[in-house]
Amino acid sequence: MRIARLIVLVVWCCLPTLAFSAQPSRTLRFSPLPLESEHYVKKQFSCFCRSLAAMTQQKIELVYKKDYVDILSALHHDEIDLAYLGPLPYVKVREADTDIVPLVRFLSRNGESTYTCSLVAFGHNRPDLQETCTTVALTQPYSTCGYLVTEALLSSFHQSLQQCPYTYAGNHEQAALAVVRGEAVLAGVKTAIARQYENLGLTVLQESTALPGFLLVANQRTLGKEQVDMLRQNLLAREPQSISEWGELVRYGMIEAKNEDYDVIRTLLKRHPIPDIAP
Repeated sequence: MRIARLIVLVVWCCLPTLAFSAQPSRTLRFSPLPLESEHYVKKQFSCFCRSLAAMTQQKIELVYKKDYVDILSALHHDEIDLAYLGPLPYVKVREADTDIVPLVRFLSRNGESTYTCSLVAFGHNRPDLQETCTTVALTQPYSTCGYLVTEALLSSFHQSLQQCPYTYAGNHEQAALAVVRGEAVLAGVKTAIARQYENLGLTVLQESTALPGFLLVANQRTLGKEQVDMLRQNLLAREPQSISEWGELVRYGMIEAKNEDYDVIRTLLKRHPIPDIAP
């Protein structure tokens, strides 16, 4: 009888552990900014997602969204756990939600943790910006290289998007091609993407100062602080050879990302407020 009671007691004490281990691991949802086409983005991050799955021992679902604002909204409403963001999207979502925390900042091919945006035109159709402004193709309102940095670049020519007719083309690829096709005279795009279209006649007119690089952010509400800290440590401990198969955007290494790294974007926003996004 005493043995039976002991068995019941042991089973009762183990119930919470058994219940926890029996639960299937929740799928983590990762969403990268749609810098280029859906096919390109998914190809860029497929191997990265497999590595995240191995690190977390959880399935990773790559959630592709065409609009930057949809990603930020999904983070804020706990529909996404992890996201690959540029500086401006990070600053805006962090402004609204301090539970969205930075993990790592990705390095470029040459080992830099910064990048630039460029004002571009077509080779034989370069306007005299000192004289007049003209049609401009932008990426998206929440894109760093969109209204924000394009306005800063135009200001050096004493021009402004407040006077120039502009449209939002979509991703960086679409903005660059709008110039190549003659649908716009100027565009603001990430310099690395602008270089990809130089063979089609795209010309960089002016390049921005260095901006803090793209980063991986986590939703601390859905993941919990312990898992966020563990994931950050695991990513920073990765050896170069272990990430060589990741996509071009993330394969060259990482440094820890800090909220204050992005103060330069906050300063730009005060100087050049974007009329098409919430204050």
